[in-house]
Formats: sequence, C-alpha cells, structure tokens
Amino acid sequence: MKYFLLAGEPSGDALGGNLIRSIKAIDPDAEFYGVGGAQMIDAGLTSLLSLDELTVLGIWEAVMRYPQLRKIAFALVDEVEKIQPDAVITIDFPDFNFAFANLVKKRKAIKTRLIHYVAPTVWAWRPGRAKKVAKFLDAMICLFSFEPAYFKKYKLRSVAVGHPITENTVTDDMGAEFRKEREIPADATVVGLFFGSRDTEIANVGPVIAETAQYLEENNPNLHFVIPTLPALEYDVLQKMQGIKSPVYVSTKYDHKWGAIKSCDVAVAVSGTVALEIAYAGIPHVVLYKTSASTFYLARMLVKAKFIHLANIILDKAAIPEFIQGRCKSERVAPAVENLISNKKEREKQIAAFPSV
Repeated sequence: MKYFLLAGEPSGDALGGNLIRSIKAIDPDAEFYGVGGAQMIDAGLTSLLSLDELTVLGIWEAVMRYPQLRKIAFALVDEVEKIQPDAVITIDFPDFNFAFANLVKKRKAIKTRLIHYVAPTVWAWRPGRAKKVAKFLDAMICLFSFEPAYFKKYKLRSVAVGHPITENTVTDDMGAEFRKEREIPADATVVGLFFGSRDTEIANVGPVIAETAQYLEENNPNLHFVIPTLPALEYDVLQKMQGIKSPVYVSTKYDHKWGAIKSCDVAVAVSGTVALEIAYAGIPHVVLYKTSASTFYLARMLVKAKFIHLANIILDKAAIPEFIQGRCKSERVAPAVENLISNKKEREKQIAAFPSV
C-alpha cells in the first residue's frame, strides 16, 4: 500500500516516525510519501518538503504566513493526485492539516481515505471542530480514551490508541548513566532547561529561561544545567546561555533524551509535549508559555481550558506551576524553581500527582 503522511512540527515527526515503523512491521513493502522531519525520513518517508516550511507558532504568525501556506497546501494536493495513495494520514498540526485534508476531499480525481492522527482538543476549545472535521475525514486516531466520544456522536470513526509517551520505559538508571558519562557529581543539583523545538519558542521564552538560570546559579553554588534540544537549535540555545558560569551540558541525540530528562532534579520547560514527557518521567518542574500579544489575546477568548499544561488539564488542578504571558518573567519563575530545589515536600507533592496523569 501507498501512504501520504503530513506532519507540521517536530512532535508530529516523532509520531510519524513510529507510525511508519509500525506499518512497515505489518507491510514491509509499504511506500511512504509526504512531509516530515528526520525521524520520519529515517523510518522510510520520501519527504517532498522541509518540515521548517510548515512550522508556525501562534494564530497571528499563521495569519501572516497564510498566502504561503495556502500555496503549499495546493501544491501538496497536486502531489497526492500524482501519487494516488491508499490513505492520507495527517498528523496533529490541525489548522493546516484540516484545510489540506478538506482540499484533498474536494479533489474529485483523488480516491483515498483521509485519516487524522492526534485529535484536536475540542474539549478545551473550538468544540465545533468535531462536527466540521466529520464531514471530510474518514477516521480519527485519538491519544486519550475520553476523546473518541466527541467525534463518534457525529458518526466519525474514532479510536484511542494511547499516548506514545507511555511506550517508553524510563528508569532512574538512565539518569544515573547520563550523569556518569558526563562526570556530573552525585551531589550536584541538576536543573533541566527545555527551550522547545521551534525558533519562535526560543525567541519568546528563551530569554526568560536563560535569566532564570542566571538567578539560580547565584543562589546554588553546585548547580549543573542539562539542555536537551534539536541539533538545528543547539547554536541558538548556547547563545542564550552565554554568561552562565555553571557547567552546561547540551544533549542533541534523540537516543539520550530520556536519560537527559531523568538526570534532572528539577526542570524549566516550555509548554507542550516536552512538559508531558517531563511529568511522565516524574521530574518536578515549572511550565512557561509566551507568544505575541495578539495571538494570546485571541487564544484567551477562544480557549475553555483553565490550564495550559496537559497534566494540569487532566488532573483539573494546578499541580505544576504555570507562568503564562505576563507572568512569564524570570523574577517570577526563578523563585518557583528555587522552591522546588530547596523544598523537599514541594517536590514530593508534584511527584505524587504524576501517576494520575
């Protein structure tokens, strides 16, 4: 069978890579075309476009790039018509992918099944999307067990497959090995800094994370920083960390990701998949989010969820401190991280909440 897969950001690339490998385990001769990053390409995707051409952050940013993204969408539909795949699978990145899938549906020369992987958060905002996507999709692959019901009521075939994070076995030994390989002393306090996977996240939140690191090292003489990031973002991250005197360990290898996370005593992270991974690993942390004023204003009017961290949403309480927009300042973030470092009860309180996520 032939598949056309479309991811629009690194988290979707990771999902797509695992999906391709799973399909190939059943159908070794399967062919894969579309748009993806390094993980999907390594798994066997023939990528027609760089992932960077699609990645955007925020409503306003998407509006500014609308003409370019529209042109890309139509070009990709043309490619689908040429390839005539048995199935088109769009992965997360809902606004672009739903527009693209709708265009494919309307192209009469294309006969294929349209499947979307990672349900949009209709339970958090824009609930009307469930009814809308049911008109052009053939199936929805959800991550959480409570999600299919939102789509089945519109007769869209939906199934929950579980979050891919849970497929990882994460142990304390992985963190100990990561520390040992980098000669990090056993008595050192390790703070993980997670800048995100997008240039815009580094630009908006990166300075706050770096300033927080400066504050923390002034009050903690035996501090070490671990920074897992993508190879393409390593330079930008290191630029942000200039002036930090404490040891800094940047890890860009995907295979070392869980070891890097487990090596941390506490962490500072942008919101998103990485924050959920940190919670899954059982590491106390705080979450940061900051975007353009216009994007935040629109999101605040549309979003129904009380929290931004998925763990807090699932728990329905602020178990992990969130610093959003105007509160995303180092003078607010640093004391919260300091409290996690020095207050054992506060760390244990967070850790006790994680299994319920």
